[in-house]
Amino acid sequence: MDAVNANSPSMKGAAVLMTGLGKDYVPPLTFKNLFTLDWRRRPMTAVENVNLNLFQGGVHAFVGPNGAGKTTLLKLVTGLLQPTRGTVEVLSMDTMRDPVRVRSFVGYCITDSRSFFLRLSGRENLRFFGALQGFEKRERDHRVARLLSDMELDDVADRQVMTYSEGMKQRLAIARALLHEPRVLLLDEIGRGLDPRLREKIYRMFREEQVEGRGATLLMASHNLEEVATLADQVYVMSRGRILASGTLADVQPAIREVFKED
Repeated sequence: MDAVNANSPSMKGAAVLMTGLGKDYVPPLTFKNLFTLDWRRRPMTAVENVNLNLFQGGVHAFVGPNGAGKTTLLKLVTGLLQPTRGTVEVLSMDTMRDPVRVRSFVGYCITDSRSFFLRLSGRENLRFFGALQGFEKRERDHRVARLLSDMELDDVADRQVMTYSEGMKQRLAIARALLHEPRVLLLDEIGRGLDPRLREKIYRMFREEQVEGRGATLLMASHNLEEVATLADQVYVMSRGRILASGTLADVQPAIREVFKED
């Protein structure tokens, strides 16, 4: 399965275009609601009025404390969440109008254990997700074997995922996100659970193989400034759902200090 063909989006133009983007949540019911029989819940804003035009072939980092809206923003780009206001376009495709096609060009690295089949092995999980993406058995198994090797999971590939450490699950999540060679790759706290040697190897792989080699576009959410300094071309500082500053890491250092001081 080749993502770049006659029916593929153009390699020119924006990788991701966000226009007036906003997302509200209605908080879940609490014990207080139940005991007082008060069902009123005020919506909470996770992302508010984000306007960004992210160029193709670079690394864009969203930095901010926990609760800043970084993960919600990535989920809006995948189409897993629908915006309350505004629009998101990925490679000129609207995530609300054409969500299935958008997801065929997007890889999202999520390590939530519920996103894996814990009683299956790592290899079986990747084979399953490869089948969902439409790969024939020979091509699927070739890609799975290569990614397991790249992620140094060969020795545990046939163990149940429930026995994996956090770092192993993180590497399996990276392998899953890369299976279909996505044009846009979304990374949420990518270095979590990885030892320093593996972090350096994976950072280098993203930069050299994905961005420079394939021309992929990376969007990453992180509060690890070492990770951001290693990978990012452009940095966007987030707080309370808003973009407060953007530019190189050096440009946005004052804003970073301010938002982490608030946290």
